[in-house]
Amino acid sequence: RNMSVSDNSSEDKQAAKGNVPTHLKAPTAAEKTSRTATALEVSLDHNMHVEKAMKILKRKLIKEGLFKELKLRRYYEKPSEKKKRKHKESMKKLRKEESRLKKNPYHFM
Repeated sequence: RNMSVSDNSSEDKQAAKGNVPTHLKAPTAAEKTSRTATALEVSLDHNMHVEKAMKILKRKLIKEGLFKELKLRRYYEKPSEKKKRKHKESMKKLRKEESRLKKNPYHFM
């Protein structure tokens, strides 16, 4: 579609009213931070082996959840499946927390 000057001005008028189409809205601060990647760094001593540094990096990536996200994104996950998975994960987290409390009830007080 050819965009003319009048199309842009009508969008500006809509923006002034608050009726901005979703594809023209600027991302919120939360959306910006969720998309940006932080750099992971592993500093090497002069006598440290590369294999040891790679192990450390892999541990950091696992802790960040990168491998889990890559595994999930390999295939399309239907919204209903995603909802079920998230519910299952939250239940697992609650069970884990309860078992920790049973083992040592004074640890979290």
